[in-house]
Amino acid sequence: MLVIFGLILVALIAIVGGDRGVMSLIALAGNLLILCIAIWLIASGVPVFPVTICLSVVICCITLFYQNGINRKTLSAFTAVLITIFILFFAIYYVVCKSGSGGLNEIQSVSEDVLYYNMNLNIPMQKVMAAVVLLSTLGAVTDMALTVSTSLYEVKIHKPDMSNTELFQSGMQIGKSILGTTVNTLLFAYLGESMILFAYLRMQKQSLGILLNSRLLFQNCIFMIFGALSCVLVIPISTLLMKKLCGGNHDRCKRKCEKNFGGYS
Repeated sequence: MLVIFGLILVALIAIVGGDRGVMSLIALAGNLLILCIAIWLIASGVPVFPVTICLSVVICCITLFYQNGINRKTLSAFTAVLITIFILFFAIYYVVCKSGSGGLNEIQSVSEDVLYYNMNLNIPMQKVMAAVVLLSTLGAVTDMALTVSTSLYEVKIHKPDMSNTELFQSGMQIGKSILGTTVNTLLFAYLGESMILFAYLRMQKQSLGILLNSRLLFQNCIFMIFGALSCVLVIPISTLLMKKLCGGNHDRCKRKCEKNFGGYS
């Protein structure tokens, strides 16, 4: 059944998206391959954080540069993503370590499948948890950064005489317009998993305090909160970077871009 639905998805993406759809599928396959290699390296004992950093950079390169080319929009989005991830990395690691939220949650620990596996993995699970939270924010923050950069670029193209202040205000307004839907998507994606926990604790007649202090709920909240924080932070960062790249005289920026990147796009 999964193979059938997967083939249907691939066919629809290729038909509807055309060449760009095929490129998206290739990029997705590349990202999955890189992710598998990263998991194998971590399982082999390679330090978690260096693998995670390299994985994040490679995924960003594939997602942005392979599908959209090397231009001001993708360079701005790539830089904004790296800055945002760097800022959030320390906060994520601190929260995960202080809360001890790594490892299996309540639902996973009572699963019958766990009985068949050896839990002595010799892997720092809190570092793995921090890496998972970091990678979970990557998709949303990359999408937000590219959206803001591309939209702001189009604004500058159609209004080349805009001042830097007006350009920055336009970028912030673009980010505000799409922030609500992105946060809602993250909310339902992560907290939706907690419905299993709600049902389980309700059947066991557990108290509200146990629910609010459960590891599963806390893990999902971490994913949601840091995902939303990354999207909020990347908006002004992307706007500032695009203002730096697009600001000033339109013809001078065009000549500079053609010299550095081989085209004005």
